[in-house]
Amino acid sequence: MWSAPQVLLLEDRPEELAALRLAVDRAGLEALPVPTPRRALSLLELCDPLLAVLDLDMAGVPAQERVITVEMVLQRLRDRHVNCIPLVYSACVETIEDQSRLFELHPHCLFQSKRQGEDRLLRRLNALLAARIGDLAGRQGVVVHLPSGEVFSHRIAVALLAASRAHHTLVLAASDARAARRFEGWLRRCGSSVSVRPAGNRHYRLSVEGVEPRH
Repeated sequence: MWSAPQVLLLEDRPEELAALRLAVDRAGLEALPVPTPRRALSLLELCDPLLAVLDLDMAGVPAQERVITVEMVLQRLRDRHVNCIPLVYSACVETIEDQSRLFELHPHCLFQSKRQGEDRLLRRLNALLAARIGDLAGRQGVVVHLPSGEVFSHRIAVALLAASRAHHTLVLAASDARAARRFEGWLRRCGSSVSVRPAGNRHYRLSVEGVEPRH
């Protein structure tokens, strides 16, 4: 049975959490909204999200809850959810020193400054959720081959698209690697310019004909 890829949303302000959830719903993915890092860690025991949007500034979290931090959530993603793309947004991640500190917690962090406003964050989020790579696009939680209109419905296909947009590879277990190979077979039948390429040591990435991958 097909299930929509999931997006973890950690935000302590209700109005901003609602805006993020709406953006994820519109993209056809399943939002996992939580107001505290403790709730995020509990949810990660049950779920394996494609993307995590993390507000680093948890001023609204009650004092007794602050023993569990956003940094701990980043470490959990790094250790147990290696394919999840973390997008950290804050007014305090603009310097090289701030970003280096977070890179030590998770080497694949993406950053978005709060000083650029909520609209910029939502556009960044949409670019990941509805990524377009070559002749493929993410739409409503599936991958569409634009020239033919053919659709491939599998979370691994959506994850590969988002990872490509973020210049990452995916590390796939055996069952997910089979799904990636089915996706590659579908791409060949569609005559797509995009292909699924093994990158060694269980890593996979998308490759566009005539475009050199970034490392």
